[in-house]
Amino acid sequence: MKSARSLTHRVTWAMAVMVALSVGLMAVMAYSVMYEQEDELADQLLSIEMHRLLERLDGGDLTASANAIDLGRGVRAWIGDAARRSAQPDVLRGLPVGGPYEIETGQMALHVLVTDSVHGRILLMFDATANEHRVSQFGLILLLMWVACAAAGLWLARLIGRVVVEPIRAVTERIANWDPETSAGSRMNPPGTDEPGRLLEAFNRMQDRVDRSMARQREFSSNLSHEVRTPLAALRTDIEMMMLDGDTVTRSQNRVERMLATVDEITATIASTRSLSEGHTPPQRQQLALAELVDGVFEGLQARAEQTGLGMVNRIAPAQRVFVDRYALLIVLRNLIGNAIEHAAPATLTLGYSDAALSVEDDGPGIDAQALPFVFDRYHRGRYSDESPSPTEASEPRGLGLAIARRICQQQGWLIDLESATEGTRRGTRFSIRFDENST
Repeated sequence: MKSARSLTHRVTWAMAVMVALSVGLMAVMAYSVMYEQEDELADQLLSIEMHRLLERLDGGDLTASANAIDLGRGVRAWIGDAARRSAQPDVLRGLPVGGPYEIETGQMALHVLVTDSVHGRILLMFDATANEHRVSQFGLILLLMWVACAAAGLWLARLIGRVVVEPIRAVTERIANWDPETSAGSRMNPPGTDEPGRLLEAFNRMQDRVDRSMARQREFSSNLSHEVRTPLAALRTDIEMMMLDGDTVTRSQNRVERMLATVDEITATIASTRSLSEGHTPPQRQQLALAELVDGVFEGLQARAEQTGLGMVNRIAPAQRVFVDRYALLIVLRNLIGNAIEHAAPATLTLGYSDAALSVEDDGPGIDAQALPFVFDRYHRGRYSDESPSPTEASEPRGLGLAIARRICQQQGWLIDLESATEGTRRGTRFSIRFDENST
């Protein structure tokens, strides 16, 4: 099997062919113009010499002769009877009045003009053989110049091709050698050949890797969901048995009920997170009392908030209802409030709703302007302006909460915005979630 040409080779020859064609086209045009101009000059010379000849005949400076008259510069004339007899070359005999004629015979190139006058018929001939020879020499020079330009163009194309393609070749080598599972002998093309083909091969290999990884991720998600659901079901059963115990005091009863609600929320959130991560399940929308939903999130995070000094205020009207995916909104709110607990406390967090947008606003230290464009990036661990790093910050996996919140908002068709200030009376951070038109 014939090996594929390298990208450098193809670029080089493409540029060289373009140079050769361009120079060749200009050479052909120059030769054509030169050839036509030579014919036009010869015809103009005949017309001028005919005019001068008639003036000399009319003025008596020249008389008709039985033989050809040499007028110089390769021009000869036959006048009167000489123009009708066999004094002129055979190729000129019998030419009618008119012209100029272009006659090529053997190695000669002749331009002929025939006219009638009071002095008889006049036949004027210009021998353009030398001019034609010079035109041929000019064509040969153009051919040699074309060969030289084509060779120089090929050399320059190879140089430019290497410079232009080198970054692509380097990337190709890096990507082609990226997969440690593929041995050098099993690759489609050896190094240095067919860079586009090697890139395509590498991308196909990467796509297969991604497909396998996604399949393993879905399998892991299914297995995790199955394995977690079983102990959660057992835990829920034990909590229900505790609630049926008549000896449980009232305060413990409230805690047990909250534990039961939390278990149910965890189970539902696992199912919802799995469907959201797979990306093909449509949102399960329902009418929700927004204030009640927020109160439920506050209850689950109350203990953490109290430990860090974050006060939580719900200013959403009790009658406010939205048509959204309950568990998607729960995940977003838990991550936003959890972010405030971790970074904004001690502060006050206020949730409100107006103009079809849910706001999550704190009066904490705020976020530096330089960090604002990156807060939704995965694993971003930027700190607030006056926050010092915790001893465990380097070892704890952080930076996923806001990235998860933004991704879920994108999947649901919601728009999440961020505003923050570190100075002034409006210092703090404000997240706004604007639901789509079908949610209100």
